[in-house]
Amino acid sequence: MINFNSSYEVLSVRQNREGTGFMQYDTLTGLLSSKDFHDTCEKYIKEGSKKLVLIASDVSNFKYINEFYGRDTGDEFIKTMADYFYKENPHCLAACRKGSDQFRGLYDLGNFSHDRELERIVDMNTAFEDMMNKKYPNVYIHVYTGVYFISDSSEDTDTALDRAHIAKKQAKGKFDVKFQVYNQNDMTTMLNNMRMSNMFIHACRQGRLLMYLQPKFSISKNKIVGAEALVRILDDHSNIIPPAQIIPVLESTGVIDTLDNIMIEKVFELQRRWINEGREVFTISVNVSRQRFTKGDFTDMAIALQKKYNIPPFLIEFEIVESVFIENTDTIVNTTNQLRSYGFLVSVDDFGSGYSSLNQIANMPADTIKLDHIFASKSLCTDKGRILIRTLINLLHQIDYNVVFEGIETLEQKQLVESYGCDLIQGFYYSRPIPVSDFENKYMCLN
Repeated sequence: MINFNSSYEVLSVRQNREGTGFMQYDTLTGLLSSKDFHDTCEKYIKEGSKKLVLIASDVSNFKYINEFYGRDTGDEFIKTMADYFYKENPHCLAACRKGSDQFRGLYDLGNFSHDRELERIVDMNTAFEDMMNKKYPNVYIHVYTGVYFISDSSEDTDTALDRAHIAKKQAKGKFDVKFQVYNQNDMTTMLNNMRMSNMFIHACRQGRLLMYLQPKFSISKNKIVGAEALVRILDDHSNIIPPAQIIPVLESTGVIDTLDNIMIEKVFELQRRWINEGREVFTISVNVSRQRFTKGDFTDMAIALQKKYNIPPFLIEFEIVESVFIENTDTIVNTTNQLRSYGFLVSVDDFGSGYSSLNQIANMPADTIKLDHIFASKSLCTDKGRILIRTLINLLHQIDYNVVFEGIETLEQKQLVESYGCDLIQGFYYSRPIPVSDFENKYMCLN
């Protein structure tokens, strides 16, 4: 029998504390219904007798609590969260649960300054995360919070609630951020994100997603032996939108899956065409977002495409950013092992960009480590940096990783990493990402 409590707000009705009327409560958490929470907030705001702050909170990866530990445990997690942040918090005036794992609360600041309230939020979020991560070690728990300080009694309640929610969305996916305070720029950012997301959907429908390839050069073989597939999206006027401008938007709005699915199939389709044309083919790597990679159907999707296009699995390499591997959850490890056992290749992208942990390197179930371009732009410029890079490449080789050095732009950089024994080089020194047709004309020949 399915337990709906962890996914939906199931309500009970009982008399309020003052005995003046009846209110609805979420049966799982004991918090107010959304409507009664709204009405309670409106009452306190109009009274104007308290310093108020609205909090909107969410928790990353809650769905994996249900998946790994069961729905009863998921319900227990939600009740614990409701008790910790709201019911047992003396500063909380009212709270409600939205959806499965989202909460809203109205707090009385009392004598707290805004800065002190933000410190309290950080302290509570950190303590709760530590407690839950110890209790559920297979899932990485992160609480992110939107904050909106009520300025006066004339504030519209719906607007205030929306602003707390908007602030929370700005913090989503930023694992080093505990809270986001609403400001007008958040609204501007949200509207821009909506515009960009809509433009992306139209581009998908109209075939304006283009695949570019950037070659990977083998030092030992002195030739191109692979490529990375990169997306270029055209706007309504056929101008290329910089990836750095749109990819974060797609991640924050949850539509990055669509981009991943399209690009992955484009790579399979291209390999099939190359084989049919009798070309000398090689592995193409394609980026996969954390959001797409951690979905349970990723391996099935990859295998289905391999069978559909009938190409050797080793011609496809999935690039996963380093921060995903550092989480090291069962889902990530299992998916990676399944892909590799089937014959696909997996690489760790952006290694060294900010999350590296030495004790995690040996546990990354991957074939290749891609050193982030920051090593080329910064570490190759100093004596200590060069020693670090040489040692790191040697270490990675000793534990059976291939090494790709990204961001190589000059002959001096190329000669340095070549002397350090790096396997492959990728960067502007050889080529920028170029359209598939240009890549074929420049680097490939028909047998």
